[in-house]
Order: sequence, then structure tokens, then C-alpha cells
Amino acid sequence: MKMRRRFYYGFLPSTKIMFCIWGFLILVNILSRFCTPAVDFYIQHIFPVISDFWSGFSGIVSFSIGEYMIVSGIGILAVGIFTFILFMIFAKRRRIVISWIYGRIFGWLFTVVFFVLTFHFFILYQGSRMSETLEHKEFTNAQVLEVYEILVDETNRLAKQVERDEDGHFQLSDKDGVMLEAHKCMRKLSQEFPQYKGVYPDAKPISHAYFFTQQNLLGIYFPFSMEANYNPVMYDVNLPATLCHEFTHLKGNIFEDEAGYFAFRACLTSNNPDFLYSGYISALNWLEVDFGGDSASLKRYQEIKNKLSDDVLHDLYSFVPEEYYQTHQHEEVIPTSIVSNISDKVMDTSLKANGIPEGKATYHGMTALILSYYLYG
Repeated sequence: MKMRRRFYYGFLPSTKIMFCIWGFLILVNILSRFCTPAVDFYIQHIFPVISDFWSGFSGIVSFSIGEYMIVSGIGILAVGIFTFILFMIFAKRRRIVISWIYGRIFGWLFTVVFFVLTFHFFILYQGSRMSETLEHKEFTNAQVLEVYEILVDETNRLAKQVERDEDGHFQLSDKDGVMLEAHKCMRKLSQEFPQYKGVYPDAKPISHAYFFTQQNLLGIYFPFSMEANYNPVMYDVNLPATLCHEFTHLKGNIFEDEAGYFAFRACLTSNNPDFLYSGYISALNWLEVDFGGDSASLKRYQEIKNKLSDDVLHDLYSFVPEEYYQTHQHEEVIPTSIVSNISDKVMDTSLKANGIPEGKATYHGMTALILSYYLYG
């Protein structure tokens, strides 16, 4: 009997060790909310080393490991539940043993998931936020209009320097060289912000693009494989800024508004009109203006907005071609409206659970960051 128990239970570390690890991870998550300086040290000095190692390893292959890990994880969970139910029905005499084995296996799987999410995702949200320093800074309507006009003028100027397709949309002049240019931008950005030094493997296109398009995703960072991924069916104008955005996540910048801001700054380091234009388009896409009922400022804002050229308007707020959803509707398993709503709610809940009370509204913090950059340097 002892030999059998050892066969059943001996192939995994003890349950006590698993519970100790869970206790440790819970403690880390709790303490991280009260030890911001320690988290900042981890983000700036330890996480980049971990990221360089794992992203370098996952970068060996051209396909997204993280994407297939998610698919495999869903498959393993489904098969596990199905086989467990079968065993409970047909192996009545061994239910206790089988339950113990399944509990150990899935317990350790969830432990690994919790460990990775803690150090590659959860505690990153407890670091210092640039936007926190701007919470009490007030920008006058005149200042907002000044910056908005700069963005409009620069975007109009660059719109004349980039190539366009037959429909008038921006197209990359050198799609094969876009990844190399993104790497250069991040290296230049690191000269001012050392956190962004290190390894940048090529970002990878998402294979199941339709499902991610349903969620309105331009790109995604996978914490399990430490990969930067992008949606290959989006309009070209989004690609340079998206690559830089996802690269910032690899260096511990988990906040979406700050990732968008540093992607914008990275694009501005380029001499390539494609990257400069993509950066300014992303800034205009993020910019939100509220003049608090000031009719004169609102009128001036509309005047500046009317200056946007037709070329810019073709590219502004463009995600994927309009016909994409129709031509790929056969790939739809769950209606787009449902997937999009669930995705928004999951993201909002995740942000709030990680100590970001404004939830998805944190995306709009880029407005304050851009204003501060132009007004205060």
C-alpha cells in the first residue's frame, strides 16, 4: 500500500511546499502595495534582467509562444475537467486518490501561473506612476490649445511626407525594416530613460488576429513568455507606435497611459517620417480635451481641429479596414459585441484589482503626460 501511495503522490513536491509558496506570493502582493520604493527598485533593476533573459529565449522562434500557451492552457483545463468528471463517474472506488492527484497537478499549475503573474504583472502596478505627479497640476485652456495646435500642425506636415495606398491610407515605406527602426527608437529612448536599455527581440504577429481584433487590441504583452505581440491586420499607421508601446511593457512599464506616452517619445527620436507620423497620430488618438464649458476655448479648439488635412483624417482613429469584419466573419465564434464588452470589463476589473481605481480611465492619462512634455519639458 505504501508503494502505491508513493507512486501516486511522489511525482510532485509536497502540498506543504505549495501552500508555503502561495503564502509567500500573497505576502509579496500585499507588501508591494505599501512598499513603492522597493517595487520601483525591482522594476528598474531586477525586472529588466528577468525580461532580457526570457524575452531573449522566447525570441528564438518567430511565432508567439504566449498565444499558444493560452490556447494550450484552455485545452488542458477543459480536458482536465472532462476526464476528472469521467473518473468520478466510472472509478468510484478510487475517487479520493484521483481527486488528490488532480488536486496536486492543478494546484501546482495554478501555483506556477500565480508566481509568474505576481512577478511579471501584478506587482508592476504598484510602482510609481508619472501621472501621479501631474494629478494636482492644472493646465489652462490656453495651454491645452497651444499643445493641440502643435500636434495638429506637425501631423499635417508629416502627412505630406509618407506614402499612401490607393484608398488614401498611410502605408509603410519599408515594412521589412520597421522592426529594426523600432529597436533603434528604444535604444535612443534609453539614453534619456535608462529603464529602457536591454534586449528587444522582434515583436511577433498574433496568429488568431480576428479574436484579438474583436477586443480592439493593437498589441498585447504576454507575461508568461515575456513577448511583445501586435495585431497584423491593423492599419499600418498604428504599427510603429504599437511596437514601441509593447516594447515598453517588456521593461516593466505596465501602465497603458505611460506606455503610450513613452511610445510617442520613442517615435519622436526617429528620423523616419513613418515613425514620426505614427507617433503624432497616436498622440492625437489619445488626446482628450475638456474645456469645462468655456465656449471661447471650445470654438478655438474646433477651429484648430478643422485644420486637420484629409490625409490625417484618413488615418485618425483607424483600426482595421472596414471590410475586415465582413470578410473574416466565418472566424467568429462569439459575437464581436459580446467579446468587446467582456474584454473591456475584464480589463477594467483587472486594473482596479491591481490598485488603479480609475480602471480603464487610466488610458486617458496620456493627455496630461503630453501636455506636461510640451509645456514643461
